[in-house]
This record gives sequence, structure tokens and C-alpha cells, in this order.
Amino acid sequence: MKTSDAAALIRTPLIEWTRPQTWCDLGCGDGTFTVALAQLLQSGSAIHAVDIDLRGLESIPDQQNGVQVRKVLADLQSPGLRLPLVDGILMANSLHFIRDQRQLLRKLLSITNRFLIVEYERSRSSRWVPYPIDFKKLGELFSEIGVERVERIATRPSRFGGAMYSAFAENRAALLMC
Repeated sequence: MKTSDAAALIRTPLIEWTRPQTWCDLGCGDGTFTVALAQLLQSGSAIHAVDIDLRGLESIPDQQNGVQVRKVLADLQSPGLRLPLVDGILMANSLHFIRDQRQLLRKLLSITNRFLIVEYERSRSSRWVPYPIDFKKLGELFSEIGVERVERIATRPSRFGGAMYSAFAENRAALLMC
């Protein structure tokens, strides 16, 4: 996927892109969505790019459009994973590798109240998508952990067949308490 396609999938008016922010890109791979997110964020922002693959992390630029990229070699499923408080979390094609998605999302609510998710619109598992999470299931998962706002942003055909979707989720209750 081209960076411009990735940016189109995650661009949404539901996020205020005009101020510097800090985000995590969890399961960033070789950084396609990290770079896309950096293109949307204001200069002075930062992204914590987290992945288990050192080669993928090494291919990501340290800075993109004035956005600092901090690379973190870590396993998302590790109980010892520590992440800073952030304005949002991006998970592009990584949630389907997590066995206990509910537990991870609940843990992530301790560091943010906003999520950008990109996944395949499928419910059958495969070798490449072991724990599929179609949009309906994503909404159910977020609802189970107390996140009521889940909105589809965009869809596009997948080069592997079927479709991909992007979604924005926000824990409004956390916003009201601030």
C-alpha cells in the first residue's frame, strides 16, 4: 500500500490535526501507516512506532514532516509492555494478531481515549489473519470495555481480496472527566 492510500484511510475530521500531538503506532511493521500518520500530524508531534520486528523498525525514518518518530522494539502481547500517555493509538493491521483483543484494548485505555484502527472486513481466520476483527466485532469489543463511540472512516479493496476498513473509536466518558 502506498503512503497516500494509508493516509486516506486514516484521515478523519474527528481528529483535530492542527495541533501537535503524540501518538503510538502499535504493530507498525515497516512504517507505511507511521509515515502516513506523520503526514497528517502537525510539525512538533511525535509518534512511538512499536513493533517486534527490528528490520521493519530500522526502515522507518526518524523524522517525517517535522514529526519525530521514536522506535520501540517490543511485543504488543508482553505483560511488561510500557507505553507513555498519548493523544491516540493507531493499530493498522495489527489487532488481528492479538489473541485477547479485549484485554489489550482495555490496557490501552489507561494511556489514551482515542484509537484509529485499520483491519480486514472478514470474520474467518487464516494463517495471515489469525484473529479477524470485522467492523461489527470491533464495535462490540469497544462497547464491552466501555467505549461507545466507534465510527467507520473509510473502506477500500484489499489486494489480498475482500476489503479493508478504518475506524475511529473514542471513550467520551474520559473526555468528560478531564
